[in-house]
Amino acid sequence: MIHKTRILLAALFAAASVSAYADVPLKIWTGDRRTDTVSSAREYIIGVTAPGATARIGGEDCHVYRTGSFGREVNLVEGENFFEVSVSKGGETAVENVRLVYVPRITGTLERQATVEFDEPLRLVTLPGAYLQYGNGGDRLGGSKMGYIDADIPLTATAEVGGLYRVRLGENGFAFVPKSYVAEGGQGHNLVNTGSASLASVGRNDRLTLSLPQRLPYQAWTEIDPNTICVKVFGAMNNSNWITQRGETGIVDYVDFRQDESDALTLVLRLKDRSQWGYAIHYEGNSLVVDVRHRPASLAISDLTIGLDAGHGGPYPGAWSPSGLNEKEVNLDIVLEMARILRGMGANVVLTRDGDTGPSMTERKRIWLEGNVDLAISVHNNSSGNPLIPMGTSCYYKHLANRALASCLHQAVLGLGVADFGLTGNFNFALNQPTEYPNALVEVLFMSSLPEEELLADPEYRKRLAAAIVDGLLNYLREA
Repeated sequence: MIHKTRILLAALFAAASVSAYADVPLKIWTGDRRTDTVSSAREYIIGVTAPGATARIGGEDCHVYRTGSFGREVNLVEGENFFEVSVSKGGETAVENVRLVYVPRITGTLERQATVEFDEPLRLVTLPGAYLQYGNGGDRLGGSKMGYIDADIPLTATAEVGGLYRVRLGENGFAFVPKSYVAEGGQGHNLVNTGSASLASVGRNDRLTLSLPQRLPYQAWTEIDPNTICVKVFGAMNNSNWITQRGETGIVDYVDFRQDESDALTLVLRLKDRSQWGYAIHYEGNSLVVDVRHRPASLAISDLTIGLDAGHGGPYPGAWSPSGLNEKEVNLDIVLEMARILRGMGANVVLTRDGDTGPSMTERKRIWLEGNVDLAISVHNNSSGNPLIPMGTSCYYKHLANRALASCLHQAVLGLGVADFGLTGNFNFALNQPTEYPNALVEVLFMSSLPEEELLADPEYRKRLAAAIVDGLLNYLREA
């Protein structure tokens, strides 16, 4: 689950499996609420009973799903509101009285974190895992990232905002870096002349090497028409009077340098292929190295290594559905079925987890990198919005080069007739950040949606979902 927007659902206790309380025919689901006070005039009351029972909320009949879940939207007046919830089956009836207190939200101006300007610039150096972000905002996924950068890059901070330093990228440019990913010290970030530049095919990559007198911060992005990788090096002035290509390249057609800004040099790598298969940027000494991965020799699924990730796991359960489905278990069930299908086609599959473990995002990325995956898919299920309607499927990517993969996965799941929650780009999820391989995140359905909970509770339907995602992957490979 990625969208964690809070759902205000009535009542007083958390979800539990229907089978776990066969002798208690009615439970009221609260989602993540801890009190009966709400700030919206429109709320949802959600209950869970034995499958096959009848249910009423506030005197109105409610549809009971095969999971036993049922619900109704209610309108509240300011102050206390009371609703009777009743269920009946086999001549037995259970009743709960739900109390909701509506207190309208008082809107006001949000207090911003103060920016503290430094009297003297602070010299910093990046640590492993460092990244730059555009601004000082953020949400549960963190600030919007410009991209990850190598360790031991000197930066100059001019201010701090909360847990961030504002660092200078040039005369007029700046970015923010988390304090936890830098250390004080270093030589500072200076304006320097570039040295020699060369391009050659090295193993599975084409390698562009740019000589610099010191490490500089950089930002990379992709363009798709034509297929291009751009790397902006901050603090670099072009003094590379030639770019030497040695031998035939595998995927890079040519390289150009553009000094569009006096204090930032952009490296432009035009590709021969219409698809990108990954790239990585690092320093070797003070030389900036851009490795661009060749197109796989074969796009037959039997010749590829596919990375699969079942979201959450271990102590991180993800979302719970009203009837007691747990997201981490649903995610894993879908991913293991995908792995079975792909292995049956001859693919090599690298799983970030195959049981109830909870590896960190860093560990999941390490598993895929060490597994040398050709592309990767993370599977989650969502939770938010109106629980009484199908909310739909969605797919996410960070880098523009991965839009085609995400679109193919999304269209394949939509082919099952589910609602469309959208295709979303520039997504700040950790497993969408890597550039070393194509990747996408599938948010299959909504755990919180009663009609979609019913679908997810069906093991056979989960197999259909897994098969659809695999079909989307195969469609991408046909088009790539």
